[in-house]
This record gives sequence, C-alpha cells and structure tokens, in this order.
Amino acid sequence: MPVRSLINSATISVGAWLLVGGAALVHGQASPQGASTREYRFLMGTSIEVEAYGGDDEARRAGINEAFGAMAEVDRLMSNYRDDSELSLINRTAANGPVHVSAPMLSVLAAAQKVSGQSRGAFDVTVGPIVRLWGFHDKKPHLPTAAELAAVRPVIDYRNLLIDSERETVRFAKPGVEIDLGGIAKGFAVEIAANALRRRGLGGFIDAGGNQYLLGLPPGKRVWTVGIKDPDRPDRLLGVVDTAETSVSTSADYATFVEIGGRRYGHVLDPHTLQPSTAALSVTIFSPDGTLADAMSKAAFILGPHEGLTILDRFPGMTGLIAYRTTDGSIGVVMSPQLKGAFHRSPPQP
Repeated sequence: MPVRSLINSATISVGAWLLVGGAALVHGQASPQGASTREYRFLMGTSIEVEAYGGDDEARRAGINEAFGAMAEVDRLMSNYRDDSELSLINRTAANGPVHVSAPMLSVLAAAQKVSGQSRGAFDVTVGPIVRLWGFHDKKPHLPTAAELAAVRPVIDYRNLLIDSERETVRFAKPGVEIDLGGIAKGFAVEIAANALRRRGLGGFIDAGGNQYLLGLPPGKRVWTVGIKDPDRPDRLLGVVDTAETSVSTSADYATFVEIGGRRYGHVLDPHTLQPSTAALSVTIFSPDGTLADAMSKAAFILGPHEGLTILDRFPGMTGLIAYRTTDGSIGVVMSPQLKGAFHRSPPQP
C-alpha cells in the first residue's frame, strides 16, 4: 500500500529565520499578491505551525483547519500516550493474534518495515521497550542495567512485526513486543497536512518540530532556504540549503536527550546495541515523502555519515546532509551529491 494516504520552536520573525527543530527555515515575507494565514496548535506533544499561501482568507483558514484535523487524527491513531489509540490497542493485543488496522496505520507500518529492511534494522519501530527503559517515554531518565537490556533484547527486532497487507492485519511474533511510532508518525502527519493545503490549490508550510513540509514556494521567492543548525551551538547555523517543494526531517542528539549522572544521552536509540547512537550529530533528510524522510533521518543517524548517506540513494528523490564528530573533535559534514550546489556553508564564527 502506498505511504500517501490520507523540542521546541523559537520563532524570530516572519521573513527571517524560523528555528524549527533541527533545522532553520527562511521563507519569504508575504506580499499583498501572496497573502498568508498562519496558526499554531499543540498536537502530538509539540507546538505545530501551519501557514497557508494563496487563495482568499476563507480558503486558507479552511485548509489550515483541515490540516490540523488530519494531524489530530494521526495523533488519535498513533499516539502511545493515549490508552484509546489504535497503536495502544495493537500493543495490547497483537501478540495474541492478528489485529485489523486502519489504512493510515497499515501505510505507516509498511513504510517503517520498508526502511527497516533497507537499513538492516537501523530503523525499527519495535524499540518501544528500550524507549521506556531509558526514560524517554515518561521523562524519567534511567540508565538501564545489562540485565534489563538483556531481558528486552529478544523483542527488539522489526521482524517481530508481521503485516498481512491483503487482510489489513498486523500481529506480533512473540509476547513483549511494543511498537513506538515516534520516529515516523510526525513525518506522515506533516505530509497529509500538506495534502490538505494542496487540494485547495494553496502553498505553505507545516512545522512540527523536527519535521516540516514545504509546499509550493514562499511568496516572491524562487526557493525555500533551510538552515542546518550547528550541533555544538544550536543557536548558530552550519549553513543553509536551497530547495524546492519538499519534506524536511531532522534528527539531532542535541534536540531531545536525557541527562543521567551529569552525562547527556541522545534519544536516537540503536536497535542493535540498545544504546543511544553516537554515530552522527545531526541528520537532515529532504524527500517528497515525509513519512520515509522521518524514518530515514533516524536510520541514517544510527548508520553514521558514510553508510547512512549511501542508503539514501535507495529512495527516489531523497537527499540528505549528515553532521558528525571527526577524530580531531571538529564537526564534519557529508551530503548527497545533489545538495552540493545547494548547500552554502556559514562563515566561521568566534
């Protein structure tokens, strides 16, 4: 089934840098010929911004309301913080037998399994137990013991999730498996929100923290300009990338972390080691498919700058930029060949 179905942000000013998750977005100041409407709502555990360009005020507001409605539905289906969500139902019952799931859920799980297969399991939605163990779920940091990690190791494997696309069911291969869609659901949400604007002939952008969708072009501009934050100084930029319409997904170890014993542990957990990955500092993925971009930003982070960049070629239209720590302690940057003419590095700052 095709994927297409249906943390904090510091806003400086319209027409200037909008710091969003792991990237900073520069977009054009709306002109009288390109009027815009913007709204913020709290959904999916973060403040989400939707801005629409073009049309009249009524069309823009209708598009924005539909976009937020679509994202609210994703949250209702895929949140693991809600006992009444479809995801919670799956986690409670799929070890007992097949569970019929909705089309959006089936689509997202199929996309997750596709990325898992292509990345040799670097991306894995069955990480739920270790997300809880490390304290990322309940915001209570905990350094797991070797015994605790050994106890959950058998259930952390994407092959424990069995999908029957024809019957539209999923089941778990063994008890104890728990799905966490925190690494893919927001990418799906911003994509279907963008589709709500697109159906009305509108442009705009959706910002859900580490996930954005840039639709059309900003008024009076030929490109969107996306800034890549400096992982060591997130208030500064490594550089900017000029791009046409795209989704953007960023994973960074400075964005979400727990602190235990004075040490920070990033939230991107490696399904193989069961530890927070340190293979990269940040990964920004550009793709027409927001769902795949979200998942791939985690997979590439875990695989590191070289293998992580290589597997992007397996997904049509996908490019990426990976920042990593070099042996001398500085920040190295690798990127897809398609981005080399579009990336503009910031001059060194004191």
